[in-house]
Amino acid sequence: MPKVSAAHRDSRRRQILDAAIECFARKGFQRTSMEDIIRESKLSAGAIYLYFHSKNEIIETLADARHQREKRLIAESFAGAGWTESLRALFTTFRDALVEPAEKKERRLGIHLWAEALCNPKVLRLIRRGINQPLESLSREIAKAQADGRLQKTVDPDAAARLLIALFHGFILQQAWDDRADVRAFANAAHAMAEAYFSAAPRSRRAPVRELQA
Repeated sequence: MPKVSAAHRDSRRRQILDAAIECFARKGFQRTSMEDIIRESKLSAGAIYLYFHSKNEIIETLADARHQREKRLIAESFAGAGWTESLRALFTTFRDALVEPAEKKERRLGIHLWAEALCNPKVLRLIRRGINQPLESLSREIAKAQADGRLQKTVDPDAAARLLIALFHGFILQQAWDDRADVRAFANAAHAMAEAYFSAAPRSRRAPVRELQA
């Protein structure tokens, strides 16, 4: 039997995951069967089960990939020295992602994951792990900025990190429910609110918040 290259295996896995995303986004987890994913992927059942043993394994793989991407995006946004620039980079990164059709579809998948977590302990553990990683990263960055005087110390780092994540989660829900939701307007408003909230300067000395660059 000829050996299958790593590139071929990666391509097949991606084909299966893309098919699963399509099915989950369209029908939800509960109503999607492995037969649906097999049909959508246009592969044989044997080919699918060679890579994934169950629907839950596919869900776990998709969730882990999503959480790793978000962790990387946060790390890249805060790679610079300035807090203001890092905060702007964070909002810009997520704004740009939310206008991509493929990203919007994956975000719908994320909403299904949140719902599934309410009745599936295994998915709940995945969601908590995925949220805890960016929470801890953001909380550390906020505490670091407080320590060197860039942010006021009255802000609780964990609560502030949860606030930032809640802004994104809330808009993801609105975008899924309402096609009129304006990503750019949301990002600018959320960024302005966050900069005002985090500003260490006295209110009278605060500079106007600039809009995110296109």
